[in-house]
Amino acid sequence: MDARQVERVLAHLCSKGLFGDVRQWCESRYDCVYVVTCPDCGCCFVLSEAEFQELVERSTVLQMCGVPPDRLDVREPYPLPPFAR
Repeated sequence: MDARQVERVLAHLCSKGLFGDVRQWCESRYDCVYVVTCPDCGCCFVLSEAEFQELVERSTVLQMCGVPPDRLDVREPYPLPPFAR
């Protein structure tokens, strides 16, 4: 985990008092990354699962900027078979 990436996201979003938009992208092995986008300027940050978890925890404590945990857009790499749900 790179704590500096979490700091970069928070510094960028909190300097503007914003919550970022979040997308989750997963590979076929379900290795996922999270992309946080600034709604003001479109700047994107790519985070690992551990980094994103840290960002959510710190954002929850701040409650004024960062990422809200309820604003997550999950992208599946392909539809799961019906029996897997």
